[in-house]
This record gives sequence, structure tokens and C-alpha cells, in this order.
Amino acid sequence: MKRQIFAAVVFVFFLTAVGYSVPKTEIRYQTSDLGSGRWQYTYDVTNISLTAPIEEFTIWFDFGLYKNLAIQTLDPPASNWSEIVIQPEPVLQDDGAYDAKALNLGIGIGQTVSGFAVSFDWLGVGQPGAQFYEIIDPVTYQTIDSGWTIPEPATFILFCLSGAALCRGRKQRTEDGRKTRDEPRTTDDEI
Repeated sequence: MKRQIFAAVVFVFFLTAVGYSVPKTEIRYQTSDLGSGRWQYTYDVTNISLTAPIEEFTIWFDFGLYKNLAIQTLDPPASNWSEIVIQPEPVLQDDGAYDAKALNLGIGIGQTVSGFAVSFDWLGVGQPGAQFYEIIDPVTYQTIDSGWTIPEPATFILFCLSGAALCRGRKQRTEDGRKTRDEPRTTDDEI
């Protein structure tokens, strides 16, 4: 147990030393293969600790990887947001974008809005991945937070890995038959 606590303290110290801070916002995505090179992202947008509500956000689509963007958001949340896509421009090498602006109050602290969706032609290799996003102040148009979208299965994988690590520590015997700390130890005199 002491080792685990020590490892956690070292990990937190490392994150602090490299300048990592807890994100204020989070956008998770799920990919769906629609066939024939057509894919869809579905997004969940969360305000973790941003003091102002999220009233506008932009997700960027790299010019060399995406084309033919189309909004697929269902209602809700479609009726509460004004959405627009800007197509990637390969000649000018400009990225495309999906932008959504709240028509009402936006996303408050601790709230998540799910169901924003964009379909597209995927020009890359393999499966589409994370994208850069910005949270925008709709009055000043300044970026108030930014980050990278996170795939939905990431949480599940991390949960499984941490659970496996906990189970490993509680194992009664190792594969070679040695006793673990959960069993009483015997000395050479007792054998």
C-alpha cells in the first residue's frame, strides 16, 4: 500500500513539474464508420470547471484528412445551438471547422451536452482520431480554453487497467507458488 501511495505522489509531482493542469473543459468523441470512406464523429461537451458557461466551441478538421463535412446533430441539442461547418481547403491548406454557438444559456459548470455530430469523408489511414478544439467567448471571439478531443473508450480502458492493477496486488499466490504479503509468513525455524 505504501508503494502505491508513493507512486501516486510521485506521479502528481511529475504532472505538476511539467506544468500539467487539470482541464477546465472536455470534449469526448465517438467514431462511427458509415461505409465507403464516410465516418461520423459524435461529441459530448463538458464544462468541468470553467467559470463562465460554454457558449461557443470550435472543433478543427485538418485539411489533408477530412472533406465533405456535414452536420448530423439531432434534436436535442440541435434546437438549442446554432451550428456551422467550414470545409477544409486543400489548395490554401486551411483546416475545416465545426462551430456551435448556444442559443440559450450554454453549458454550466458540471454539465454535459451530448449529441453534437458531424459526418465526413476520411482521407487518412486507419480510423479518425483526436482533434484540436477551442472554447470561444462569443462576444470577444477570444479563446478561453482549448485542448484535444478524447475518444470515448479511453475511460473504459483506463478503468480496466486500474482494476487489473488492484486485483494483481490482492492475488493470494503468485504463479510460481511464493506466498504474498496477504498470507502469513513463516521463518526458516518454523518449517
